[in-house]
Amino acid sequence: MVRIVWFNVAWFAAATLVLLGLPFSASAQQERPRSLSELHAERGLLGGLESGNNAGGLPGMPAGGASLANFTELMRLIETTIAPDQWANAGGTATMSPFRSGVRIEPNGLIARFEDIEQVDAPKLRLPKTDRSRLGQPTIRLDELGAWQQRTALRWVSLHQLDAQLQQRLEDGLSANIAMELLGGLCRIDYVAFDAESGEWMLGGPAGSVAATPAGDLLHSELKLPPILLEDLLAVAPHVLRGQGEFGCTIDPVQERLVAAYKMAREPVSIRNLRSDPDRWAEEWKAKIGRQRATIIGLPKDSPTGYALLIADAHMKRVALGLEPSVDGLKNYWLESDLVSQQNKGSMVRWWFSISDTRIPCDTKRNIYHFESSNVCVLSEAQMLNQQGQRVVADRADWAADAFARNFTTHFEGLQQTYPIYGRLRHIVDLAVALEIVRAQIAAGVGKPLRMLENPELQTHMCVAPTEIDSVVATRRSSDGTVSAMVSGGVSIASQTTRARLREHAKHFETISLESSPGEREQASDPAVERPFWR
Repeated sequence: MVRIVWFNVAWFAAATLVLLGLPFSASAQQERPRSLSELHAERGLLGGLESGNNAGGLPGMPAGGASLANFTELMRLIETTIAPDQWANAGGTATMSPFRSGVRIEPNGLIARFEDIEQVDAPKLRLPKTDRSRLGQPTIRLDELGAWQQRTALRWVSLHQLDAQLQQRLEDGLSANIAMELLGGLCRIDYVAFDAESGEWMLGGPAGSVAATPAGDLLHSELKLPPILLEDLLAVAPHVLRGQGEFGCTIDPVQERLVAAYKMAREPVSIRNLRSDPDRWAEEWKAKIGRQRATIIGLPKDSPTGYALLIADAHMKRVALGLEPSVDGLKNYWLESDLVSQQNKGSMVRWWFSISDTRIPCDTKRNIYHFESSNVCVLSEAQMLNQQGQRVVADRADWAADAFARNFTTHFEGLQQTYPIYGRLRHIVDLAVALEIVRAQIAAGVGKPLRMLENPELQTHMCVAPTEIDSVVATRRSSDGTVSAMVSGGVSIASQTTRARLREHAKHFETISLESSPGEREQASDPAVERPFWR
């Protein structure tokens, strides 16, 4: 089975920073230029790097348009520290350019895979344990990136300090530095807190100890979660802080194609073909359905954050239908169907990511909030075609689809450690929930407004906006014919539901301190970094 990496296109920092710890001494001298070029990620696909156009930007905006989060600092660091004489601008042959790795957005907006994955026949499906230790372990240390790489169980990142430093860099015509790009190495949001003494809103959680895997992913060496990206903060913050409602994405079939596919399935000749050659029939049915529309909602259509949501959603559906390896304990849709003895021929299922309804404890003053678990859940809905050819909620529930949704949510922690795209999805949802808390409290007079984070002009943009994706359709042969399933869905992040989840807890936060993490006070005097925006 060929494993497809769905997340590399929008994950520049991962493949780029692997260079910083790559043991080049073990590579042949002639291989260095190729390695440097190939390991450089696809960040060049995102707008704002190569264009010097600042039309519509803000005064003092860095070249490349209205984007502080464009990873140019990372590129400079690579060129000046890793074999500097090998780069083209120094007379060498190595270049920083996009390369194809699993998924890309074609010029027409199609999200395309480079390799096909063979579906494992599901009734007898027993996926072998996949050894991902070679590519999935964060083993390449990146300590030289800065003092923020110091590992700590709790680091406080000040949104107000970050906001002020972004403003200063903007005025100086600079993009964000590395520490800003990776939000001070913060790898999970455990707390949202207000420091009454300084008047700052902060995000707290484990940080530092970011390492690269041989596959090019940046992960916390123990938690195996990616660092939170400034790019995602700059996308989510203006939407939430301005109270603009739900955001996310949808992946849905084109109605005309869907009607044609199900019409074909009911034709007598089609039924005869199904009995004589189920595999060929399945391929024809998939071809009838064709591609699905990929739509980003609430964010710019060319938002890399929105694109990451699309890829996470598509990947989840492929796991559901046995098109991607699962994790121990999570059965796919077909296996769940066997357990409930339910065979839905031509099933239409809608799975989508949403915000969970788990409680968020807070102190009695509502200054500290604790994210005890992930804010992500998966929901399910069985659908059918009505007489007008429209998709509506089915009269009969799909128990297998519901079971997969519940179990995916239950196993989400393990899935994050296997597929980093789910870690990024978690961060995006957690940012939305955290910023909704901050928005409501600032509106109530607790803390000052965030000027830069509320500015939608600072978002990063891709060169091409995604518009279509191959339909997630799978089939399996059963004792009485072939069962087919087609899925749709998306990501729905409605942070306004946060208020109903808050629960005051008198003693829950007695041991939480807003002081600096142990050993981090010395960073303020480190001449190699600017005044840190974290504690």
